Amino acid sequence: MNVLVSFLTTVSVICCGVVGPSVSTASENNRELNVGIQSASLFVVVDQSDPAYTVFTGIANKTDKKKLEQIRSSITSQKGLRMLTWDQFLKKIKGVASSVIIRNDYPDVEVVNGLVCLLASELGTGAPWGLTWNGGVALTYNDYRYARRTFELYKKKPALYKPIQDLRKDPINPRGHLSFAGCY
Repeated sequence: MNVLVSFLTTVSVICCGVVGPSVSTASENNRELNVGIQSASLFVVVDQSDPAYTVFTGIANKTDKKKLEQIRSSITSQKGLRMLTWDQFLKKIKGVASSVIIRNDYPDVEVVNGLVCLLASELGTGAPWGLTWNGGVALTYNDYRYARRTFELYKKKPALYKPIQDLRKDPINPRGHLSFAGCY
């Protein structure tokens, strides 16, 4: 997330005031997502610079060309960042998700479909949605810190890692963040 901090200041301002989407995603058990989703995001910036999570940030459809070029040029100079069109994102999201989730603590949540819904929605565009190593969703600084801390513990001593049993107290429980835009 360190790479994304200055970038997000610009993107958050750009991504306001877009027309709401019409979202319908396929079941996560299906092989492909519905690539015909109408999205409030024109592009999705993917930040894979931290092994504890991957961050997805939607860039609004109404972003003017000059600002879009500024974003694109700032991304190309930073390792771990790439910018995908909406259709490229839909085609690659499952592969990206399988590369970051090494243990799924939330098997009953269709987190990939939830992230697609968030990034397609007017409310979710411009926010740094993180998919964590254990299938959680991060949004706040504390969420990302928690994901990094638990990832480090799991890497060093897997037997000591225990997921939070009371999901209401779990900061990266995907149900909480996905419900933000009606995506759970």
